[in-house]
Amino acid sequence: MVLTVSGIPAEMRLQQLLTAVHLDKWLQEELFQFQWWFLLGLYILTVAAWWKMLNKQRLPEIILYAVLTTIITMGIDEYGIELTLWTYPVCILPIFPVITAINLIALPTCFSIAYQRFPAWKSFACASILIAGVLAFVLEPLLAWANLYQLITWQYYYSFLLYITIALFIRWSVITILDIAARAQGHPD
Repeated sequence: MVLTVSGIPAEMRLQQLLTAVHLDKWLQEELFQFQWWFLLGLYILTVAAWWKMLNKQRLPEIILYAVLTTIITMGIDEYGIELTLWTYPVCILPIFPVITAINLIALPTCFSIAYQRFPAWKSFACASILIAGVLAFVLEPLLAWANLYQLITWQYYYSFLLYITIALFIRWSVITILDIAARAQGHPD
């Protein structure tokens, strides 16, 4: 049986309290501080660079890759935060921090550009390993040093393996989706 306070289950009241504390902390300690501006600038620059490098002729395909990567990354990030594997001490937005997690912008942009530039499986796999290494062993430690990312029970090499898995799985998914669509266009019902 769930305990209730004023008709609201106890876990919902705890969530409301946690959200209020998080919002208060964000308003008083994070919003408009140097790290907040740095993250905002990094997001804007990353998206602008991605847009400039994007092959607009393959826009639907590349967007599909980036969106699928974003969805999976959001889910994994939410699990990681919920299970206290890692946290983000500074967020651009105070509610649902995975939306502003640094890897939520880094993974989709980096891997979608690799998807665009390396059409063969072997070259894409090599690029993915390189990108995963830079993200896990260079970017993550830099973000941790800058207090923008904090490992709790997570290790950088877990991220490395996870990033490679995500990149390859999404590539397989996009190719499968495009193949199904191509076959459907060739064989109308």
